Amino acid sequence: MEEKMEESRQECLLRVSAPVFEKCEPADRLFAVIYLLAGYGFVWLCSSDGFERNLAVYTIFYAAVVLCYLWAKEIRPPKESWFWLAVMLAVGIPYGFWTVLYILQFLALLLVAAYWTLSASGRLLEDGRTSRWVFFDGWNALAVVPFCNFGCQMRVLSGGSGDRGGGKGTGRIQAVLLGLVIVLPVLVIILPLLASADAGFQSLVGDLGVYVSGHLWVIFVRMLFAVPVSLYLFGLAFGGIHGKNTDRFQTEKLQNAGDCVRIVPDTAVCTALTVICLVYCLFVGLQGNYLFSAFTGRIPENFTYSEYARRGFFELCQIGVWNMVFTGAACACSRTERRAHKGLGALTVLLSVLTLLLVATAVSKLGMYIRVYGLTVYRILPLVFLVWMGLVFVCAILRQTRDFQMVRLCVMAGAVLFCMICICPVEHWTELYNVWARGRGLIV
Repeated sequence: MEEKMEESRQECLLRVSAPVFEKCEPADRLFAVIYLLAGYGFVWLCSSDGFERNLAVYTIFYAAVVLCYLWAKEIRPPKESWFWLAVMLAVGIPYGFWTVLYILQFLALLLVAAYWTLSASGRLLEDGRTSRWVFFDGWNALAVVPFCNFGCQMRVLSGGSGDRGGGKGTGRIQAVLLGLVIVLPVLVIILPLLASADAGFQSLVGDLGVYVSGHLWVIFVRMLFAVPVSLYLFGLAFGGIHGKNTDRFQTEKLQNAGDCVRIVPDTAVCTALTVICLVYCLFVGLQGNYLFSAFTGRIPENFTYSEYARRGFFELCQIGVWNMVFTGAACACSRTERRAHKGLGALTVLLSVLTLLLVATAVSKLGMYIRVYGLTVYRILPLVFLVWMGLVFVCAILRQTRDFQMVRLCVMAGAVLFCMICICPVEHWTELYNVWARGRGLIV
């Protein structure tokens, strides 16, 4: 009785999963093999010399594999996906020549590559475009789709038949792969021993025994890590192309969840924003001479340029970030939408203007510091971030009077600024500028 129940349960599971795998074509099986090589290539570049150069080459290789897979499945990537492809290439290729971001640029490349793969297959939540649901699209691309489709590569390689009449095919392929994995450490052990035991075998093998003992073990370890990487990469591409496990997040449900968050009375939200704005106005009024002296190129008494530029700079940057959080939370949690409540809109504009004033103060202090002491990478990076932050608050002001996709614009603008940092040899250019400015007496 229990055996019959287990058989019926397996049959039900096969009926659910069969429709997707019945669509598998020879192209799916071919790219399942190619993704095995892609997984090994990623592990190889992370564990060999010349990581920066290898990563640049692998970025091009990965883009070509995804595009060829889409072409083989007769899928035309959406127009916006070409923008994210350009971003991925702009982040990955320059890494082989120069970088000032190192780990951050590598992590950004992984995120953009996953996001582009989902975008190219047309599986973003809102009409295949970047939208206010970008966080959920990113989470889909990084975790949900690849891990929910983690076993698809093995299913495709086995013919997509699971245990239904295809058990022999599945068993054979898995047995072959398992045998290859097992034989590698065995060869590492026995070949050097056989070569040492017999001179004839040693002359026949030649340097193979030395190579095996020195390199095959490394290959074996890399293969162990390459398999899960391959399953992850293929799961992302296969899920996006076939629409498998890409609908865990749905815009209607997310919209309903957002409506449920609107529980804070409008009066409470306006009161909180009013208090915050009054505090900023009081701060600006009391410290106006100190804050705005950088606009005129003067520094307060008993301050050096470095002390004046550094003091309060990072605090102002943090205030700008927190104000973005406050503004977003106020618009998301108030019972009335922003366009329907004039008071909330006016306070949002006031808070944005005050934040822009503080951002401009931070930029002026940093600019004065650069004029005196020259450029460095660590002065350019916060300057770019402040420029992007200023764009966000300008968009927040404009959004009170007109409708446009603010999140999409800000995310894509941030991607462009990040790409500029990656593409431009920032460190080399700063050195050239400092030599030029120092030769003319512009900096100390």
